[in-house]
Amino acid sequence: MRLSENKIKAAILDTDSEIRLRAIRYFSKSYSTDRSVMLLVIEAVETFGRQDAYHLIGLSRDLPQTEETIAWIIDELNNEESDQHENYTYNLSIVLVRADPALLLLRESDILDSSHFMHALHGSFTERLQMLSWDRATCWQKLENFCEEGKDKQYVNDVNLSYGKRIVEALARYGDECEEKIHAILNQKVDDYRNNPMKWMEPLVVRLAGEARLESTIPLLITKLIEDGELLSEESAQSLTQIGTPVVLETIAEAYPNAPRHFRLYATQPLECIRSDLAVEKCLHLLRQEKDQQIRLDLAHALLSQLSQEGIEEARKLLVGRKLNLESLELRNYLVETCTIMGEQFPEHDEWLATEKAEKAEHRRRVNELEGDPNGLLLFALEKLARDNATETAKATKSVPHASLQSPAPKSESQHRVGRNDPCPCGSGKKFKQCCLKRQGG
Repeated sequence: MRLSENKIKAAILDTDSEIRLRAIRYFSKSYSTDRSVMLLVIEAVETFGRQDAYHLIGLSRDLPQTEETIAWIIDELNNEESDQHENYTYNLSIVLVRADPALLLLRESDILDSSHFMHALHGSFTERLQMLSWDRATCWQKLENFCEEGKDKQYVNDVNLSYGKRIVEALARYGDECEEKIHAILNQKVDDYRNNPMKWMEPLVVRLAGEARLESTIPLLITKLIEDGELLSEESAQSLTQIGTPVVLETIAEAYPNAPRHFRLYATQPLECIRSDLAVEKCLHLLRQEKDQQIRLDLAHALLSQLSQEGIEEARKLLVGRKLNLESLELRNYLVETCTIMGEQFPEHDEWLATEKAEKAEHRRRVNELEGDPNGLLLFALEKLARDNATETAKATKSVPHASLQSPAPKSESQHRVGRNDPCPCGSGKKFKQCCLKRQGG
């Protein structure tokens, strides 16, 4: 049995900041269409203050907005004290950049003229509004031009992928009218991506299938998820999550037993984020047949994300009597948090809760002690990771830029990023996707 959404909404106003974040994440990661959630986020900010409120606002970028919530954000951006709070005005600006552009048209000048709307976002904001006037043919032409211009580029950082995604967003408004062409593109077999516009067209059209919620593309997306490639896999998993129907879950479960490891890893995203009893059923079934320990932990994490009672015991069984590494420590803490929000208990609950609190307190003490010393923070992170295994430490050494160890700050997509499954550079002991990536709003 899953916790009711009314109780999860109530948790957005919990006195524990971690519980508030967990409750907001439940809705934002599932592409919820519930317009009342953002109102509760605003109430939480007003109730608990704006210090560290960037966490709440950052997680709200995928929540649906209304005229009322947009008006509140504009007022916040005009408040002379708002920019005193870390990343607060940046994340408020991002929420507006991601909001339904049709809602923004009448407030365009108010937003652009507000005191603290980030100047660096003016271009992308106005571009989204201009794209409202593009017809379907123009959208396709712009997308084709973008992919053609980037065909000789090898890496994501070499192209303005954010612009390509904005084109996809504009094109998704035409929904079913794009269906035939989407099928034609995704049915193409690409043998060589070198100097080939399909390098970008393929993942962007996968994204389009999700933005347009085209259920007929599910088999094609499953095929793309089986193909190996980080960008294509990420976009396929996200699109399946956005489509979010029972057919997605059934099709994943059918393909799962014979699928390669990377498919099974990425498939945990829609299993986690499509909120339904069927998702719980499929997770339980797949967990009991999965042999790979990391994927078992991910499936247990997905069950806990559903806030299901069944997930509590399944996660507990993966932890009791075992030496805990990076992933299992993360699951332990997530299990304790899940029981807190659900009001549930298990035999080791109080002991594990006390241990987690002590670890967090020690972590905060060391981070505060090393504030302003990025090299010291790096060494601290590596020391923690070294307790898990040397491979993780080597990965962190190669992938963690010094800047990412400082307080979270606005970053463009073109900057170097830590991998989603890499150890978090803050040294928390969690994966990046479950730590600072979440805190910065993804």
